Amino acid sequence: MTATTTTSPARVRALAVVAAVVVDALIWLLAHSAFDIDLRTPDGPGSTTSTPLPFPAVVIGVAVIGLLGWGLLALLEKFAAGRARAIWTVVAVVILVLSLFAPVFGAGLTAGNKITLVLFHLVVGAILVPAFRRTSTSTTTA
Repeated sequence: MTATTTTSPARVRALAVVAAVVVDALIWLLAHSAFDIDLRTPDGPGSTTSTPLPFPAVVIGVAVIGLLGWGLLALLEKFAAGRARAIWTVVAVVILVLSLFAPVFGAGLTAGNKITLVLFHLVVGAILVPAFRRTSTSTTTA
């Protein structure tokens, strides 16, 4: 007899948000402490000015983004049930790609800073997108 365990979508999504926060926090700590990178964020795409990126901003920012993504998926599951997974995935990937413009094209950032910022974004996407897709109650697959 084999026991199957089922994990609720809310639990998986919550764990994914926590994992994204923890991994990005570790990246920030590693970049700041081990590689002595003065983490900064461009003030916008193509901007020549930047602002310091403190640890709390990373932790809070990732948590907020994760919860907003979760909220959007929940709304889509309620109002566009059959297409929720597909719509959410497209929106999430588009937002991820657009979010890369500021760190990639921000002027005045060191290579280490750009790499760290891009890594922040990619890690969040790599954790949240598959976890949220997998737990979607959408009836069709994309």
